[in-house]
Amino acid sequence: MIEIRGTTTLVGLLGWPTSHSLSPPMQNAGFAALGLDWAYVPLPTAPDGLGEAVRGLVATGFAGANVTIPHKEAVITWCDELDEVAERAGSVNTLVVSGGRVLGSSTDGLAVASQIEAEGRRVLVLGAGGASKAVAAALEGEGAEVVVRGRRDPGWPPSGEGFDVLVNATPVKDELIVTPNPGMQVVDLAYQPNGRPTALIAAALERDCHPCVDGLDVLLAQGAASFERWTGEAAPVVAMRTALRGSL
Repeated sequence: MIEIRGTTTLVGLLGWPTSHSLSPPMQNAGFAALGLDWAYVPLPTAPDGLGEAVRGLVATGFAGANVTIPHKEAVITWCDELDEVAERAGSVNTLVVSGGRVLGSSTDGLAVASQIEAEGRRVLVLGAGGASKAVAAALEGEGAEVVVRGRRDPGWPPSGEGFDVLVNATPVKDELIVTPNPGMQVVDLAYQPNGRPTALIAAALERDCHPCVDGLDVLLAQGAASFERWTGEAAPVVAMRTALRGSL
């Protein structure tokens, strides 16, 4: 059980909604594993309250926050500074508060890039939001040729033919938007709250795709990177993974 005291350093999750997120148990397990007097709390934030919420982080002494749907692009307006990754991606999923200033960063793209072999591959990224932009920027930085397609683009849904890697950066988890090709590398940022495979991951497993990276693996990778930005400590990935899987 998490104990929050007057000495506890707080970080949070800005999103709308936040009730589905598995980040709180994962991050709090990481703090506990290192004996840190820190706590991670959900902060449900409607779009019209985002600016006030970010200012509130500074005013109340939060060390930072994660940012999730639908705020990853809009929150840029409220950052005092962006790091190179967030600047390139046009998307922020991690805020670090220091000296009264808010630094925006993105760990979404790096989390995906760390799971696959991107160099020289043709990649199809599904989605038009902040996560898809972050993933595209990261994979292009790794030497991939990236095509991004969103629901409002002509010819939706696109074909996966001619691509080596398929990344779903939409929230869709029960519908197969694009059928993966046999042997493809497949990454799904979406995940089922019960831990079962999404429609995309189930189809990829049937077609011997490798690797098949589910949203929980991506969540762990991006969460570990956020943890390190806030605390300056190496993330205890084993403890965080155990808590993440155990919370399903």
